Amino acid sequence: MRRIRSKRVALMAGALAAAAIVAGCGGGDDDTGDAAASGGACDGQVESGTNITVQWHQGAEAEVKAVEKMVADFNASQSDVKAELKLVPEADYATSLAGQADSDSVPDVVDTDASKAFRYAWSEDLQPITNCIPEAVKSDLLPSIVRQGTYAGQIWAVGMFDSGLGMYTTKSALKKAGLTAPTLDDPWTAAEFTDALKKFKAAGFSKPLDLKKNYGQGEWYAYGFAPIVWSSGGNLLSEDNSTAEGQLNAPSVVQGLTTFQSWFKDGLVGDNADDTDFVSGKAAVSWVGHWMYNPYKEKFGNDLVVVPLPDFGSGVKTGQGSWQWGVGAGTADPDAAWRFIEFTLQPEQQKAIAAASGGIPARTSVADADPKFAEGGDLRLFVDQHASGVSVPRPTTPAYDTVSNAFNQAIQDIIDGADVKGSLDKAVETIDQDIEDNGGYPDPGT
Repeated sequence: MRRIRSKRVALMAGALAAAAIVAGCGGGDDDTGDAAASGGACDGQVESGTNITVQWHQGAEAEVKAVEKMVADFNASQSDVKAELKLVPEADYATSLAGQADSDSVPDVVDTDASKAFRYAWSEDLQPITNCIPEAVKSDLLPSIVRQGTYAGQIWAVGMFDSGLGMYTTKSALKKAGLTAPTLDDPWTAAEFTDALKKFKAAGFSKPLDLKKNYGQGEWYAYGFAPIVWSSGGNLLSEDNSTAEGQLNAPSVVQGLTTFQSWFKDGLVGDNADDTDFVSGKAAVSWVGHWMYNPYKEKFGNDLVVVPLPDFGSGVKTGQGSWQWGVGAGTADPDAAWRFIEFTLQPEQQKAIAAASGGIPARTSVADADPKFAEGGDLRLFVDQHASGVSVPRPTTPAYDTVSNAFNQAIQDIIDGADVKGSLDKAVETIDQDIEDNGGYPDPGT
């Protein structure tokens, strides 16, 4: 297919440089707009002998092994399509994918963080897969999986599992501090949580809160701490994604993040440099996602408890979204790419990736059958958060890279002791300038 440079690329260039965003800025297929309008390019036919490249980020070893086995099992299960797996180190992944987009060489099947797919959809480096997904599969997907993959009225990506964010502690630590575990129906308020941290410290936990500070900025700050913004009654962007003004810097958000800052000022948060504060007993609480369940369970066994994040005034909130499969815009046979993605959504593959990642299986039927996620299971909280509307997707907009980078910098400045309102105002200015520079990010094909 002939490739053309999208007018959106020219619009993005200045903003990308200014915000130091790593994102796809290659052009799109001439017919990407038509594919977007029709819901995708799948026609239900796969040409025998098709070869596809599947790209996956090389992160957690257990997940990598699970994906390697999926590719091998897929190739063994049929003869029409042969998939070749390409692994890219997670630390280099965004840069690598941006380079592929810029050179029009995005793989046939590519994984992206849930919040990043819309940048590639907007710049026409992915194609929609709405008409690739059979209704029987779509109806069995967790609503959050469909929601986080949808942009401009089309589905562009689908995950094998969804994420869960909460706090890990232990029954013994709670008992030692004279505390009762909070629940989704009766969570700690921000003030009660701050008091609990002080009680944990008095009970002998030198740095009672592990916020995974060792992860650094990147997407962790946005995923991990945007729930404070939402729970404070604010948002990263307005509902129509047109501005951050009055949302990210709302007075209630300033108050919530001032409480967050106080945990650092009061010496309640450890640096967690070697990622062992919680398992070594320095910390009594670890604020992190599903991916730490397996190692924490191995360490603490039945003493482990998963509890919700604090309520900062507008109810408990948490994030959603994990790595998702997308189909490259230049793929010669979208049906072949989809056939692989659909294979990863089969029950046996879902069980394997859920076991490896600790994530919630993308298919409701599989999640319901997993003891960890069933009523009374260790990770039931994560399911209940999605079912009850506690989980919130990050903004579904190609501006998200700018939103994430600006918010991440604000969080770092707040951690370092900077003025909270000033840090948020600076982030708002950066975000709104990018939206303006890109003409409000009109939908693909317009």
